[in-house]
Amino acid sequence: MQDPNNYRPIALTSCLGKLLELMVSARLIHVLERSKWFVPSPSGFRRRRGAIDNLLKLETAIREAFVRKKHFVSIFFDIEKAYDRTWQHGILKDLSDIGLKGNLPLFIKNFLQTRIFQIRIGNILSDNFHQQEGFPQ
Repeated sequence: MQDPNNYRPIALTSCLGKLLELMVSARLIHVLERSKWFVPSPSGFRRRRGAIDNLLKLETAIREAFVRKKHFVSIFFDIEKAYDRTWQHGILKDLSDIGLKGNLPLFIKNFLQTRIFQIRIGNILSDNFHQQEGFPQ
């Protein structure tokens, strides 16, 4: 792993911090699900859904096309480094556009925009860097 582009920051968070993140995530997902902001098809990071749901839909569509002697076209995307390149301001704008107000979007804004990190190679630490895009993982 000599290529620096293959490295990404890892968020080292306390147990209480992780618990708070889970609570905020659960609340945000609840608000987004209730407001029907999500389109029905994606299954990632949603309750009672998983990759198998999309595989079954794909299999059903292929079988139906085969039975009807029709062509079936499917396109798959693999977004390289999606978490690393997510535009934080766009996410915050989307939350504002759907009418999310109060402490929840404020917490998310602070959570995303106050991230600093250092790089350590052996015993040597770099200067601090401000993370301006992406999400902590």
